[in-house]
Amino acid sequence: MTAGRSGTGPVIHSGRTTPRLMAHAVVALGPVVLASIWRFGAAAVVLIGVAVVVAMLCDAACDRRNATDGSAVVIGTIVACLMPVTAPWWLAAAGSAIAVVLGKHAIGGLGRNLFNPAALARVVLMGLAPAAFFSPLWTIDGRTAATPLAKELGASPVPVVDLLLGTGSVTLGDAMPVAVLVGGLALIALRTIDWQVPLCYLGAISLLALVLPPGERIVGHAPWLAGNPMAHLLSGSTLFCAFFMLTDPVTAPFTRPGRLVFCALAAVYTMVVRYYTPYPDGVAFAVLLANATVPFIDRKTIWVPVDRGASDELPAVDRQHLAGDEGGEG
Repeated sequence: MTAGRSGTGPVIHSGRTTPRLMAHAVVALGPVVLASIWRFGAAAVVLIGVAVVVAMLCDAACDRRNATDGSAVVIGTIVACLMPVTAPWWLAAAGSAIAVVLGKHAIGGLGRNLFNPAALARVVLMGLAPAAFFSPLWTIDGRTAATPLAKELGASPVPVVDLLLGTGSVTLGDAMPVAVLVGGLALIALRTIDWQVPLCYLGAISLLALVLPPGERIVGHAPWLAGNPMAHLLSGSTLFCAFFMLTDPVTAPFTRPGRLVFCALAAVYTMVVRYYTPYPDGVAFAVLLANATVPFIDRKTIWVPVDRGASDELPAVDRQHLAGDEGGEG
């Protein structure tokens, strides 16, 4: 038996231990990692290797007893997948250190961190080294071009087939959206994540892309991004966020209704950044802002009756979500 995050009492253990959940996540990340290496070559190998090794070392230094649960490998891989391929190796190292030390251990502690560690690391690094993350044009393998979500002069529309194959991608996790879909479907098949979470987020992104009025930068520089759900679903880190970040059980609400609200909020934050700010993608910001609402969502969606038996406790809680050891990235 193990206690849930809310501290309301023990629940029956389902056998979904943290090492098993982390093993599933590593397997699902495999196609993404292979796609990034296939597209970007040695640069991807270096960034992923450095990020994973530093994450494991930092985790062992902070909590040696739980350092072998596999969560550090998952955190390091996700940190690397959020890095542009042009980032120096030390930026990946700094990202993993921030994610593990600050995101996982310092803010909340093991299994109780409020924010997604990888998203926190990405946002902190964007503030400390903005030149590494923001550029109107990127030069990769001798080719200079704008990303599919760029709202700058010189941007151009990208066909859907090229979007699926990751043409114009910059970050490792966007190297090939098809690979992200394969990994995400593997997580669903393994029953590691709630399938409704990515579905809700992707559905909300599609709806908002259709109904939101575009901002001035989109109207002036990239009108094809307005009213174009496929461009927003297959570009940036949308798919990666849907399957590998919003599904983190530690930083998401306990209840299924709460998780759907959480995903809808993340979609709103994502599209507000894309439509109304100079930034091409707002996934990391969206994840952190949605994480910040989790305590409020849990208070509104979890209720514990005091005049009923133990079998009636937490009726709104998805018991499968609670029953595993406190897994996820945290």
